[in-house]
Amino acid sequence: MKSLIVLAHPEPLSFNAALALAACDSLQSQGHEVRLLDLHAPLFAAEEHPRHFEVRKDPARFDAMAEQRHSADLDALSPQVQAGIDDLLWADLVVLQFPLWWFGLPAILKGWLDRVLVYGKLYSSANRLSAGVLRGKRAMLSVTAGSSAAACCHDGQEGDTRLILWPIHYTLHYVGFTVLEPALYFGVRGGLTGEAAVVQRRQLEEALRIHRARFANLATTAAIPFNTPEDWDEQRKLRPGARVHSPFIRHTNDWQG
Repeated sequence: MKSLIVLAHPEPLSFNAALALAACDSLQSQGHEVRLLDLHAPLFAAEEHPRHFEVRKDPARFDAMAEQRHSADLDALSPQVQAGIDDLLWADLVVLQFPLWWFGLPAILKGWLDRVLVYGKLYSSANRLSAGVLRGKRAMLSVTAGSSAAACCHDGQEGDTRLILWPIHYTLHYVGFTVLEPALYFGVRGGLTGEAAVVQRRQLEEALRIHRARFANLATTAAIPFNTPEDWDEQRKLRPGARVHSPFIRHTNDWQG
C-alpha cells in the first residue's frame, strides 16, 4: 500500500508532527510505502491567485475554475500543484493531519485543497462522487483539538467536532475517496504547568500508542456512509425514504429530522 500523509502544522516539534511520524512509522513497519508532505517545508502558497497561472484563458478576469481547467488541459499547472496532484494519484491512502483551528482547517491545508483539487483534473461534473477520479482510494482525517472530548461532543460548548468535520469529509467523498472514520485527539494544548503538564504528557504518549495501533489495524476502521446515486431525484433532492447520514442532508427542515 502507498500512503500520503499531509501535515499542516507550522511547528516541527508539535504533537501533530508526532502523530504524522507515528503514522509513518506504523505504516512503514508493515512494509508500506509512505510519503510525508509537510506543507510548511517548503511553505505552500495557500491562496488561489492569478499569479499561479502562467498561461491564462482570460487575462482580463480571473475565474479560478476556468483557469484551473485551462492549465490542466495544457499541462501548465504550477509545480506545487502538480506535485500535489501526483501525490494524490500515487497514494492508496491519504491522511490529512491537522489541528482544528477556529472550528475548521488551518489556512494552509484549506488552500492546499483549494489549489490541488483542480477542476478538470481531479473532478468535473461528470467525474465526482461515486464517479470521482480518486475512487478506490481511502482518505482519513487525523485531528487535534484543544478542548476536552466532553466539550467537543454533540451537547458540548465547542460543538460536535464530527459535525464540524462533515464538510471536509464530504469534500473528500466528492472527489471519489472512500472516507474512513477520523482519528480525534482532544485536550491537545500548550501552556500547562506542574501536575497538569505531567498528566497531559501521559495522555499524549497514550494517544501516540493508540495512533500507531490504528494504522497497524487500518482494515478495521469503518468507512463513513454517504448517500448513493439512487438516493437523489431529478432535481438532486433526497428521495423520500432515502437514508439520512448527517443533519447536513436530511428530509425535514428542522434540526430534529
